[in-house]
Amino acid sequence: MSFQKISLSQWLVLFILPLILSACGNDKEAGNKPSSQVVAKVNGDEISIHQVNLMLNRLGPLTEEESKAAANKILAKLVDLQLLKQKAIEAKLDRDPTVVQTLEATKNQILAQAYIEREMAKTTKASTAEIDRFYDEHPELFKERRVFNLQELAIEDSLDKLPEFEQLIAEKQNISEIAQWLKSNNYKFALNANVRAAEQLPTVILDKLQKLNNGDIIAVPNGQAVNIVSVAASQSQPITKEKAIPVIENYFMNKNKKEAVELEMAALKKAAEIEFIGPFADMELEKGTTLEVGNKETIAPQPKASTPMDKGTEQTTLDKGLAGF
Repeated sequence: MSFQKISLSQWLVLFILPLILSACGNDKEAGNKPSSQVVAKVNGDEISIHQVNLMLNRLGPLTEEESKAAANKILAKLVDLQLLKQKAIEAKLDRDPTVVQTLEATKNQILAQAYIEREMAKTTKASTAEIDRFYDEHPELFKERRVFNLQELAIEDSLDKLPEFEQLIAEKQNISEIAQWLKSNNYKFALNANVRAAEQLPTVILDKLQKLNNGDIIAVPNGQAVNIVSVAASQSQPITKEKAIPVIENYFMNKNKKEAVELEMAALKKAAEIEFIGPFADMELEKGTTLEVGNKETIAPQPKASTPMDKGTEQTTLDKGLAGF
């Protein structure tokens, strides 16, 4: 992430944490900092180099020149925040019930996330045997990987008509004829065309497409809808094991982190006494955790625009694809 491209909302996210933490702490402690750590004073309140470095580290790898420019910009933002914090305290906003509750909720979130991240740090990397086995068990993603040029008819509320559509596919020559038939029979549908690599397709779709030749057409249930998909063209683009190794390692690392957190949450819930009261008296505990676990990004980038093929299809992380290709 280049610091020059950070938006106002991103700056607020980056810099709200020191404001919250300093509001929760004792300002008198600031006077205990060694003078070498202080990089600015705002009406007597000190800003330390550690606050600057904390935010600088969140920007990712930067050149020496970029780091210096970013540090200057960060310090300027911290000065702004300190001024606003001082005015907020002067206006007694630190005693406002809503502000107090928000600070406490944010503090709880930070502590919970810190514990999750500590647990995830214990996750071990995938073994060579696991990587080899995964590579061999998924030829559709590696050895026999294809890039598909797809044409798709997404037909609304038509799951009960699946047998009829399968018969229709057997009778028609191409997807244009099928679209014309649907239109003449007053079906509501959307026509989409897209190019998808194997790793960008849900497993349930990829398993079917991998068996097809160019020009073949299939009908795929999708929630309460049916998607009629035609392989207009495809190209073989295999991935070598050498190139796949870091991708598979990343997949297993994310998978193992998620499983580790879910096991920890299950143990915590089992050991705790949890009671729901009042309007929530009939609520049951969810399995796993409702907190975000690790990196929010999926293992593979998803298509820029959602298509009906994506809707209503339950996807695991692997279903969403493997990145790095």
